[in-house]
Amino acid sequence: MWKYGTMAAVTVLCAGIYMLFLLPTKSVTLIPGITEIRPASLLPVIFGILFGPAGAWGSAIGNLGGDLFGTLSPGSVFGFIGNFLYAFVSYKLWYHLNSNSRHGKDRTPTINSPWKLARFGITAFVASAACAVTIAWGLCLLNMASFHALAAIITLNNTVTTLIFGPLLLPLLYSAAKRSNLIWTDVMHPKDISKPSNDRVHPLMIISGSVGGLVFGVAAGCLISGQSITGWQISSASIGNIITALVVMPFLIVLFYGSFNS
Repeated sequence: MWKYGTMAAVTVLCAGIYMLFLLPTKSVTLIPGITEIRPASLLPVIFGILFGPAGAWGSAIGNLGGDLFGTLSPGSVFGFIGNFLYAFVSYKLWYHLNSNSRHGKDRTPTINSPWKLARFGITAFVASAACAVTIAWGLCLLNMASFHALAAIITLNNTVTTLIFGPLLLPLLYSAAKRSNLIWTDVMHPKDISKPSNDRVHPLMIISGSVGGLVFGVAAGCLISGQSITGWQISSASIGNIITALVVMPFLIVLFYGSFNS
């Protein structure tokens, strides 16, 4: 995508918009110094669906820019990766679900039917879980927060916000982007666009890696730490965080492999 000036410009645009909408709620913290209430968390899903890889890079850069205003830490590296994956999985999974659907091969990035609304919901949840597992795994490994609470908070915040506002916002932004010729499939030459494969293995890897990592990671974190799902503090024994990270790691590998080979 980087040989297209428009795609680079869209990356900068997405980064700026995401950072701008993150800043007003930086003071409304859920885990001090780590995460906050984020109404803007629906944007990476929409950016990924509309702008493809440009939306993924823009979401990652925008989140890092937002971290500069109070939450910058070594964990910001995983925040960058997690938000990239948040949008990246959205665009990958959206086009896979469309291409494999028995309801047709309409890949238009908008919601114009009940089936596409359902696909949007699936995409939003799986992408939210992918983002949550990646970030929580990294901060758990750094011994900055417990995996189970952070993963649950991020997944819940991202999913609920996206499902409530996404179906209303996506058609509006699609219309505006289409009029401006900014949809990624319109910008890039067909030879530079990877076509979704017909196999179901890679989408299944994305889903199982994201959801499996979330479920088993939360279960492992709760069992090892002895805390409830709302207890965000790190365990006094860092070995518990290391064990949880090891449990989640195979799911992350599956998630990344499925995402970048689909």
